[in-house]
Amino acid sequence: MTALRCDATLTLTDVNNFQLRLRAFLDEYDVAYRADDILTVIELPGGEAHFAAIRVGLHMEARAEARDGLETLRGIIEHYVSLFAGENALPLHWHGDVVAAPTFANFREMRVTRIEDLSPSIRRLTLSGENLARFDHPEEWHVRLHFPPAGIERPQWPRPTAEGGTQWPPEEERAEIRYYTIRRLDVARGEVEIDFLLHEAPGPGGDFARRARPGDLCGMAGPYGRGVAEASHYLLAGDETAIPAISRLLETLPGHARVEAWLEVESPVDALELPVPDHCDVQWRYRCRGFGPSEQLAAAVAEAIPATRDDLFVWFAGEADVSQRLRKRLKQEFGLQKGQHLVTGYWKR
Repeated sequence: MTALRCDATLTLTDVNNFQLRLRAFLDEYDVAYRADDILTVIELPGGEAHFAAIRVGLHMEARAEARDGLETLRGIIEHYVSLFAGENALPLHWHGDVVAAPTFANFREMRVTRIEDLSPSIRRLTLSGENLARFDHPEEWHVRLHFPPAGIERPQWPRPTAEGGTQWPPEEERAEIRYYTIRRLDVARGEVEIDFLLHEAPGPGGDFARRARPGDLCGMAGPYGRGVAEASHYLLAGDETAIPAISRLLETLPGHARVEAWLEVESPVDALELPVPDHCDVQWRYRCRGFGPSEQLAAAVAEAIPATRDDLFVWFAGEADVSQRLRKRLKQEFGLQKGQHLVTGYWKR
C-alpha cells in the first residue's frame, strides 16, 4: 500500500498540449501508463506519477512506498515538466510528505579504490561506499554518477529541500551528472565496478576516469533502468558505451534461450575478452567507411530478425538518432509489440 504522497501545481495555458506531448513520449519509449480525458498515470517501480488537467493548468502527484521512491518520482515528474513545459516552469513547490535532509535517500558518496585498463579505450574503476544494498537490483543496473570539478577535495552534493526541490551547490562547485551501468556489485565489500569509455573528446565521465587516483570522490544515485522480458530468442547490440550492460546480459540471460550479440568498437585492440556462455553467439564489429556510429549494428539486428517473432526480444543501445530509427522499424516494419524491445540512445552524435 502506498504510504507517502506529495503534490504540486503548475499554471499552464495549454495543458492539453502538455498531456499529448507527454503521452507521445511515453508511447515512443514504451513506458507503461494509463490515461483518460483528464489524467495520465505513469506506473514506475515503487510508485506512480499522476498528471491531471485542472482549471488553472496541471496538478501533479507522486505516490510511493518509501522516501527514496518519492524523491525519485519527484525528479521524474520535474524532468517531464522541463521537457514539455520548459525549464522556466521549475522549481515546483511540493506539499505533503517532503522533508529537508543532508542528502537524498538514493545517493551515496563513493571513493575510488582500484583502477584497471581493460583496453586502450576502456578503464574500469572500483568505487567503494557504504550501504549499497539498494543498488543490488535484478533489473535496474544503471546509476547516475556525480563528477565534481577537478581540484575539489571535499565536494558538495545536492540535497532535498523542505519544498521538495533540490538545493544545488554553487555553480563553480556543482558536479556534472552522467548515467553509467554497474558492471559488478559486491554489497558485502561495499564495492561497485564501473567501466568508462575514454573518449578523445572532453567529457565529465571520461575526464574523471582518465585522471582518477585512489581516494578520489564522486557521487552515485539510483538505481535506474528497465529489464528485459522473458523470451526464447534475444538479439543484443551496442557500441562501447553498451559493453557493460551487454556483458551483464550475457551472464544473466537464461541458458535455454538463443542469444545473438553484436558489439562495435573502433578497432580489434579495443575488443574485450568476455566470458561467453555456450548459448550465446557474440560478434565484434569494427568501425568502417560507409557506416556512421551504430549504423552497422542496427543493420545487423534488422537482418537477423526471424520470420516468427512471437518469442523474440531485441535490446539495443548506441547513438541516439540510430536508436530512434531502429525503434520505429521494430514497431512499424517488423511488428514488435511493447515489451518485446528495449532500444536506447546512450549518446548523441
